[in-house]
Amino acid sequence: MLISYSVCVLTLFVWGDGSQRLWILLFSPLIAALIGLIEDVREINPILKPVLLLTPALPILLFSDYSPYPQLPLVGTVRLTIIYPVLILAAFTVIINAINSVDVLNGSLALSSMPVLVVLTVLSWMRGEALNAIAASTAAASVLGFLRFNWYPARIFAGNCGSNFVGALITSIAITSRLELATLVALLPHILNEYFILVSIGGLRSGKTFTTRPITVVRGLIAASRDPRGPLTLVRLATSSSPMNEAEVSKALGLLAAYSSFLAFVTYLLGGGRSI
Repeated sequence: MLISYSVCVLTLFVWGDGSQRLWILLFSPLIAALIGLIEDVREINPILKPVLLLTPALPILLFSDYSPYPQLPLVGTVRLTIIYPVLILAAFTVIINAINSVDVLNGSLALSSMPVLVVLTVLSWMRGEALNAIAASTAAASVLGFLRFNWYPARIFAGNCGSNFVGALITSIAITSRLELATLVALLPHILNEYFILVSIGGLRSGKTFTTRPITVVRGLIAASRDPRGPLTLVRLATSSSPMNEAEVSKALGLLAAYSSFLAFVTYLLGGGRSI
């Protein structure tokens, strides 16, 4: 995924479009992917990890490619000139971790991120952000190709490197296309999943330290754990009524992401996704 996406962006450089936006769309995902690759090789302290995930925001801040005047539904345009750079830093940490938290099953990362990338492609194109639309569509195609090998039973896995890449790219496109609110709506399932996990485990802690799991596997089917001490996750909620196989759970997460992405598109049409 990372190589195919990077080749596409570098091809745009060869064609002569050397705008600063391309540097952002290339280096922000690369920085995040590198952090994920390090974590795949050696576990990173759960307190240090959110701090490291602030660094993919640096290219956007360096080139000042953002608008601190977002427009909110029922409120209108708000001025956040001082706090907005801080929100950009926080956005990368939150969204990358949220994307990562859904990558727990074969196919779950691809199915839950493709609808978000598709809606970002459409909205970026509608806003005249051609480079962002190309980046989002290229990433969606890369994720689709990855899904072929990541579908159950998977032969390859994204790891933290892959999920960090997807999360950083989505965040970069959202900020530079001025689609912050629409993207947050599209990512509500991911963000709420991460929030549920943090609340249920009591803060930033490594999941490897917990002996109580959110699900159990019974005769090849995933069932929600009945232990109240287990972390609360979307997978646990999806299987709370009846056990499901892995492919069914991944499809359910994909449908949830598609629905939230549709709501993001509606949010944009209602005026909540535009910025000046």
